[in-house]
Amino acid sequence: MLMMMLLLFILCFWNIPSLASSNPNINCLVINLEYVNCMWTEQGNQKHHYTFEFRFANYDQLKCPKYHKMNGVNMGCVFPYTETQRFSSLDTWLYYNNGSLATKQTHQLKQQVKLYPPYNLTVEARKDTELWLYWNVTQNKNCIESEVRHRMGNMDWQNKKPSNINFFSLPFPSKKRYEFQVRARVGSACGESKFWSDWSEPVYWGPSKPNNNTDSPVSMSMTSVVLCTVGATIMLIILSCLLVHSERFVSYTVFIPLFIYVYTFKHLLSLKFFRKKC
Repeated sequence: MLMMMLLLFILCFWNIPSLASSNPNINCLVINLEYVNCMWTEQGNQKHHYTFEFRFANYDQLKCPKYHKMNGVNMGCVFPYTETQRFSSLDTWLYYNNGSLATKQTHQLKQQVKLYPPYNLTVEARKDTELWLYWNVTQNKNCIESEVRHRMGNMDWQNKKPSNINFFSLPFPSKKRYEFQVRARVGSACGESKFWSDWSEPVYWGPSKPNNNTDSPVSMSMTSVVLCTVGATIMLIILSCLLVHSERFVSYTVFIPLFIYVYTFKHLLSLKFFRKKC
């Protein structure tokens, strides 16, 4: 009996945290300093179709203007904001279908900014002493800091934070293939963000193929030499056979008419000699 009561007690208290943690969690990000994107998740599969409302400090509470949906269920909300609202608190609410409150949460957006990746990456070589990498960012340059990563072939990445917003120089490059990527974030001058953008599309400089295996060019050249040698030998044999055959044919064609001519001439001489005797 005592064991049964202890087991019931454990089961009851074991379920309390899971019930508390079943409330949806709301995560909000400012995307490229253009709009706010809030997404919510539940533990396990989402079972409820929530409605969303939000309010910046000192502003009115508003309903979600545009939902993210998955299989007809609201999963997130996109809404506009002003530049100054990023530095104020944001309150968010989720409601069940019956109108009862599911959760209310408060967010600080100052460090919750994710920019789009840099674009238009270009590489230039200057007098074989430096490589210069250039790119564009999607927002105010005065607020942005960038990070560059580069590597030769398939070697490990090397990360650098250039002092300039949209260009970077690499001194004394080797003749191998280089790969560059850039990412950006809002810097400390405008309230540093915790989030970097995704890495940009890569840009390359150098040979069209990385020199990962120095034996490959040698192997290819040896293969070419062997193939050329075998091909030349076969062609020589074929030409020799054709030449021998051609010489025999010429010999026959010359010998047979000559034989006929000699035979005919001798026959005529014999006839003439026979007539004189007669």
